[in-house]
Amino acid sequence: MEEIELSQIMTSKHKTDNKIKTANTPEDERVQAKTVVTGHNNRSRFLKYQWWKGWLDFLISFIVLVILSPLMLLIAIAIKLDSRGEIIYRREQVGKDGHMFTGYKFRTMKTDNDDSEYKEYLVKYIKENAPYKVDYNGQLVYKITGDPRVTRLGTLLRKTNLDELPQFFNVLKGEMSIVGPRPDIPFAVNMYNKWHRQRLLVKPGITGLWQVGGRKGLSFDQMVRLDIKYINRESLLWDTKIIILTVGTVLRGDGS
Repeated sequence: MEEIELSQIMTSKHKTDNKIKTANTPEDERVQAKTVVTGHNNRSRFLKYQWWKGWLDFLISFIVLVILSPLMLLIAIAIKLDSRGEIIYRREQVGKDGHMFTGYKFRTMKTDNDDSEYKEYLVKYIKENAPYKVDYNGQLVYKITGDPRVTRLGTLLRKTNLDELPQFFNVLKGEMSIVGPRPDIPFAVNMYNKWHRQRLLVKPGITGLWQVGGRKGLSFDQMVRLDIKYINRESLLWDTKIIILTVGTVLRGDGS
C-alpha cells in the first residue's frame, strides 16, 4: 500500500527551525519531529511514555474485547439480520508516520453505496474549511447527518459508538492507540495542508480531544488544532482524563 512520506509530515517544521539536524535513523527522525511539535526535549522520557502507552493500549484493549465479546457477537448477529452485507466494514486508513493500515468498524451502512457525496463533503470540510452545505433536513452542518445510506441498526450503533468496538483489534495490532487523533483515509490526507500533517506524528486513536470536545460543531482546522494540543500535552494522565471523558460521552449517547 502507498504510504504518506514522513518527510512530507515534517517539511514545514524543518523549514522554520534551523536548529534541527538531519536525523540518523527513522526512529531518531520521529523523535526529533515529535520534539519540534511538542517540546518533548527529554528523549528517554518520551520513549518511556511511548513504551508504557503501548503496553496499556494492548492490555486495556484485550480486557475490553474479552468482556464485551458477548455484546459484539450479538451486534454481529443483529447486523446480519438487519441488512445484507459484511459484518465488519474495512477501509484503508493512514496511521502514524503515514503508514497505511486496514481499519475495522461494524458496518452501519447499506452495501454498494456511491461515495461521491462523501468525498464532496471531505473536499468542502478540509480544503475549504467550511460546513457541509445542507444535511438531509436542510440544515447547515459540518458532517453528513440523517444519511439515508445508514441502516436502521447503524443509526443506533453510531449513536452509542458501538460501531467502533472492532477498532480495539487495530489497537491490539499496534496500528492504533486508544487515545489519539482520529484516523483518516488517504483521499482526505492528500488534501491536508502541511501543518495538518502534524497529526500523523502519533498513532491514530479510537478517542481523543476531538471526540470529547464538541465534535459536531468543529471545523477541520479546529479539529486539527485539538489534535496538536493533545500531542503537545501527551501523557498517561492526559490519556486517562480523555478516556474518562469519553466514557461520559458514550453514556450520554453523544455519538455520530
